[in-house]
Amino acid sequence: MAKTVIVRYGELALKSEPVRRRFEWRLISAINLALKGLEYAIERERGRIFVYTESPTSVTKRLSRVPGIVSVSSATKVEANMNEIRKSALRVAKKVLGPGRSFAVRTSRVGKHPFSSTDVNVEVGSAILSKVKGVHVNLSSPDRKIFIEVRGKNAYVFTETAEGVGGLPVGTQGSVVALFSGSRNDTAAAYLMMKRGSTVFLVSPDLRTHNNGKAQRIVTAPAKKLSDFDSKLELRVFSFGKVLNGLRTVAMGRYAYYICKRSALRAADAIAEQVGAGAIVVSDDAKQIAAQKLANLSVIDEACKLPVLRPLAGISSAEIERLKFKVKLPPRAKEVCPFPPPRDVMSLEKIHELEEGMKIGALVEESLSKVRAIKLR
Repeated sequence: MAKTVIVRYGELALKSEPVRRRFEWRLISAINLALKGLEYAIERERGRIFVYTESPTSVTKRLSRVPGIVSVSSATKVEANMNEIRKSALRVAKKVLGPGRSFAVRTSRVGKHPFSSTDVNVEVGSAILSKVKGVHVNLSSPDRKIFIEVRGKNAYVFTETAEGVGGLPVGTQGSVVALFSGSRNDTAAAYLMMKRGSTVFLVSPDLRTHNNGKAQRIVTAPAKKLSDFDSKLELRVFSFGKVLNGLRTVAMGRYAYYICKRSALRAADAIAEQVGAGAIVVSDDAKQIAAQKLANLSVIDEACKLPVLRPLAGISSAEIERLKFKVKLPPRAKEVCPFPPPRDVMSLEKIHELEEGMKIGALVEESLSKVRAIKLR
């Protein structure tokens, strides 16, 4: 028998009616992409999306990774009358409860019904106590909870809720280019932008001077993990070796770090123009910003026309680690720039002079002549 997977969304329900409908259809489009290859049907009503499927476990797992979805539950759908609700809840209770186990019934309702949520809790709880031997009620910390959602003509009975990504559906908040080297911070920054509804274009400076499969896997492996949240995600790779070699051979001293960062931003800015992105994302966290000095951020960002976003700027290292719950962060850092950041404030005038001397614009332009697009799914 087909199960019903309840899909709940959060903040997009607070939007105006036209915006909410547009966001809902964008979310449904993302759901269809996530469930490709499975058999299912979708229904929508205000505040909920319902997926009917014979594969509820697979559907639940996939949908828990779709940005915009707050939570999902595999449920049994019945008519919203007390008799059907009681029978369905009792069948569920017999499967999940045994002697010595405690339970609680939690009911929520939307619409008009001849009974209240409390009535359902009492009726169902009494039936379970009389029909399932050895169980008892514990409202504060039960071993198992039996949830009942009553919505209009239908009721849904379930015992588990899988937490989703939350945020907004991908594509509702414009497009960004994210500089991506496969590091922990790069992965976390791109994930947070997806969660906020942005279409992300991953752009990776290729640091290799020769073909090295292991080096490429360091970048592509975490990028493939991010494609769980957007199946259309692609990785664009451009050569960055000549820029780095130029910085190593010319005496740049303490300016090498900032010219390196600026060169990567120049390349990202050009690719953003090609794909129609409205901003560039970098992964500097609070600790890195402190090491670079706040005054130097404007020196770095001046290299590109588009605004530069730093989604990790106000997030602690511990908070970044907690993102592992949804996205597998790489175990070690690998940054684009191999030069250490100096501890003093840089002169933008001096940087311009050095960049002109080594013809950095031409080097970056050459690096963009062969951009490779790698499909991740």
